[in-house]
Amino acid sequence: MGRVKRPVQRIIIVALALMLVVPIGIFGVTQFGGGDGDQDPTVAEETTDTRPTVNPAEQPARPEIAAPEPPAAMAEQTTEGAEATLTFLLESYTYMMTTGDTSLWEASIDDSCEVCLSFLDNAQLLEQQGGYLVGGDFTVVSSTFEGAGDPPASGSVTADFSQDASTLVDDPTRTPYELEPVSGQLQASILWDGERWRITDMSIAPDEAPVAG
Repeated sequence: MGRVKRPVQRIIIVALALMLVVPIGIFGVTQFGGGDGDQDPTVAEETTDTRPTVNPAEQPARPEIAAPEPPAAMAEQTTEGAEATLTFLLESYTYMMTTGDTSLWEASIDDSCEVCLSFLDNAQLLEQQGGYLVGGDFTVVSSTFEGAGDPPASGSVTADFSQDASTLVDDPTRTPYELEPVSGQLQASILWDGERWRITDMSIAPDEAPVAG
């Protein structure tokens, strides 16, 4: 799945705010299901980065992370399969943002999910900029599924999650963002495509905004 790459470094900041990886309290979560949706996600293109410069060699090392194995339930047209799909999407997030490998997400989302595609665009842009995430693992505390049909062919998965503290190196020449742990609830629309479940839309409600260090 090829995505349009934006060459402007600062856009990664606002777009990643949709993914709980930068201070949501600073940028807001309106584009991610929490507001009027009128905010322009490219607003930061002209913003000057005032963070101190650093020697790239002094940045925290990019972790070496093995690709997680998708659970077999993701290929089952069941409640368990739908919940496993969203759980895996969240739990493989750190792998994607650390390595730049978007293949696991691409296999679990539908082209109609604009929020999901924003995840991919920005993970790819972060990688192009030489950036990466350190830490920030997601844990799904609980999940529920409300499906339509027998067996279910579509429905909605709700997941309560927590995310560990993390460091975002979005520009190797700038001081990284130190991000506090966060928690919240994510709801995703999901569709059975005949072979597996695919996420068609997502919205999120964080418990509270993380704070940058």
